[in-house]
Amino acid sequence: MKKNKLILTAAVAVSVMALAACGSSSKTQETTAATASEDASASDTATASQLTEDDPEIQALEATEVPELPKFSEMGTVKLCDLSSITVETSPKMVVDEDMVDSQIDYLRKNYLAETEDPAKSGDTVNIDYVGKIDGQEFDGGSATGYDLVLGSGSFIDGFEDQLIGAKKGDKVTVNVTFPESYPNNPDLAGKPAVFDVTVNSVSTLPELTDQWVKDNAEDMGSSASDVASFRVEQKALLQAQVDYQYNNTIQQDALQQIVDQSEITVSDTMQKYAEDYVISQEVQSMKQYGYSLADMLNMYQMSVEDFKNEISEYATDYAKQRMVVAAIADEQGIKSNDELIDALAEELSGLSGKTLNKIQLIEQYGGDAVKDEAVNKAVLDYVQTQVKIVETSDDETDADTSATAVETSAATEEAASEETTAAAEESSTAQESESESESSAK
Repeated sequence: MKKNKLILTAAVAVSVMALAACGSSSKTQETTAATASEDASASDTATASQLTEDDPEIQALEATEVPELPKFSEMGTVKLCDLSSITVETSPKMVVDEDMVDSQIDYLRKNYLAETEDPAKSGDTVNIDYVGKIDGQEFDGGSATGYDLVLGSGSFIDGFEDQLIGAKKGDKVTVNVTFPESYPNNPDLAGKPAVFDVTVNSVSTLPELTDQWVKDNAEDMGSSASDVASFRVEQKALLQAQVDYQYNNTIQQDALQQIVDQSEITVSDTMQKYAEDYVISQEVQSMKQYGYSLADMLNMYQMSVEDFKNEISEYATDYAKQRMVVAAIADEQGIKSNDELIDALAEELSGLSGKTLNKIQLIEQYGGDAVKDEAVNKAVLDYVQTQVKIVETSDDETDADTSATAVETSAATEEAASEETTAAAEESSTAQESESESESSAK
């Protein structure tokens, strides 16, 4: 049975593609200069557009299997730095307030929208088709079909949403707006008046938050609440657990990287090979979850197989060093997997997901070796957090950003802890791509 990946990984394989996209400009310049001055083999110069799933190198990479994690004695050498010399700066831990609970509950209620024949009001979701025109001519990015717009959200340019308030299902509305003088989405439209012909396909409203609504939908939401009061208490505790996890995880990952940077580490060939195979397999698995092959992704980011392998090697080395530091601290402190550590992991995952989990369920869902490994990772990182110096800095802007994303973090964490994570991510990714294309000249 295929095992799901744990969400509390000590050293997650970072997406190679994301870095490649950020560095594509300089990489292209370097490649151009290199190919102008020397002859290269066909495999080296092959562009990503030439790659197919039948390419032997692609097939070999996609068939990569993760070998067994080397024993600590086979990983290489690690001379740990003094953990007490590490300083981590962080914003103060956020305390969940009632406004955040309101936002979380509103987020959940949006999954239960009900169509209505009543006129649309602020807060309702209207599904619309629209065609934008300037001087009577349609313009690129100004049209969409089947778009869900929350009135009052400020998603579209000023005045657009206001003119749909009062509209009913089936109405056709002419919306007159003027693009802002500063409009980075499409500078050619800046300051110009536009007319949008809008058809309202449906109007949906949020369900009223009542004790009965909570009872009717608690099981579907994974809640044990029986009324509004207990539902608010439950959601507040869930949010706080997730905020606390993010706070601790940020400190631990910062500290871990500093330890890696300040320790003397030599990665063995065995460990490097393990890390490279691990990162490749995770990358391939991630692509497949989104319906892409490795060839698709390399084509998309205009990477050759050689470029991909080079990126993998770089990330794999960092991943190997992180794993080696965790293993070294575990060995030094005598931290070994046991029932107590696994119970602690189950408790943390239960708090993050809002669903009670025990060690038996974890092992069934993720596999015994993965659970044992993760339990040790968690114990090591918790220990690290007690040894380093933590300095809390007051940053109003950071605090505001953290508060604004608390509900997003909650949603993401719940999805990651669910077996339906892949499907949700695929749906979210597709929707976001569609929205960014259709609304770029209406926002």
